[in-house]
Amino acid sequence: MVKSFISSTPKIILEKLNRLLSALQKAKKTYEQTASTVNNKQIRYTILGLAQESGQYANELMSHIEILGGEAAKPQTGSEFKYDHLSEKKEEWEIKTEKDRLQDCSNNENLILDAYHEALAEPVLYENIRKMIKYQLVGLLHSFSQLKLLKTSL
Repeated sequence: MVKSFISSTPKIILEKLNRLLSALQKAKKTYEQTASTVNNKQIRYTILGLAQESGQYANELMSHIEILGGEAAKPQTGSEFKYDHLSEKKEEWEIKTEKDRLQDCSNNENLILDAYHEALAEPVLYENIRKMIKYQLVGLLHSFSQLKLLKTSL
């Protein structure tokens, strides 16, 4: 019975879920790196919360992809701090203000939201996965709004 369910999962669904997974994994890494450079504790904790949430959602999505018979994109390993996620030199990153760093996080928001909307637009998406994606999206939208409020207070 499980075998027939797995073999019937359309490839396009698995591809869209993997794109969403990759966006969440990249966002988690970006948020962690950004938080490590912010001095304001409140902003740092908010960004770290967003990184943790993105990581949890990515893990949940990864499990669902594997249950559906797909191969989930594995996160890139490496704990060393790199500045490649913003395609900037280290010196340029270090002179940025906290407001600029928050703007970088906001820019990443659009990529994540696009990936969520693309997955939700799939008409043959399984209902339980659609529900999961919706509550993840609502959670991230809440975190993004907190980040925007902090940004306006700077």
